[in-house]
Amino acid sequence: MSMLGKLLWKLSHKLNGNGSDFKVHWHKSATQSWIGDFFNKDIHTLPSPPMSAKIEDLALKASMLGELPLWEGFEKLEDYPFPVKNATRNANQVRVDKKVGDLFYNLVVAKKPTRIVEIGTAFGVSGMYWLSGINANGSGTLLTFDPNAIWAKVAQSNLSMISQNYISTVDTFEDTHHKILKPGETIDMAFIDAIHQSGIVNNQFKLVSQYCAPGSIILFDDINFSYDMWDCWVKIARSPQVKASCSIAKRIGIAELN
Repeated sequence: MSMLGKLLWKLSHKLNGNGSDFKVHWHKSATQSWIGDFFNKDIHTLPSPPMSAKIEDLALKASMLGELPLWEGFEKLEDYPFPVKNATRNANQVRVDKKVGDLFYNLVVAKKPTRIVEIGTAFGVSGMYWLSGINANGSGTLLTFDPNAIWAKVAQSNLSMISQNYISTVDTFEDTHHKILKPGETIDMAFIDAIHQSGIVNNQFKLVSQYCAPGSIILFDDINFSYDMWDCWVKIARSPQVKASCSIAKRIGIAELN
């Protein structure tokens, strides 16, 4: 880990926060890429899904349940930057905001994926936005994974209010992907949003990529969570496996595979 890079990241994080401006920053461009064409527009004017008000109402109600315990697996992590022993979170603390949700909806409508994989269901807010795009297309399935059984119960209730085109697995993607994804099935779009540590994220990226065809889109949440996570994202974004990559608001990383 570069000491200079870490210092520069800390300075940027202190000056700019976690990136509130909803802007596109390119890490790797290509003369012809799907995300290049998609983001050749004003993303501030992307339409919201027809069920946006319902999604936000369900997200609010989930947050009003109060703070619920993190998955116990967090306590086994080494060098995690925040205390996790007996830690709790509410839905509002871990959800994507509405602008990002609208982006997810529009990506699905434009890409028309057959299969979306989400690693980190949490309380189901991002999943509801993925499902809203599936609804608009009239086809597709969301496969969402999270080992937190307490959170999953809330998420499943939320997701079922939007669509039945999902499979919720209360376990890690690493342990169950081979049981849920049948031989020959591909992932067209994925969202990696679980434990924001480079070793875990790199492994999840490797596993997901095995199911992806050229042109598949993989998104990463909280890329500015720590220097370790930012460094992990930048290396993935610039890797030979990736055709084009960009980040949104210094929070969401988007990679299109070769």
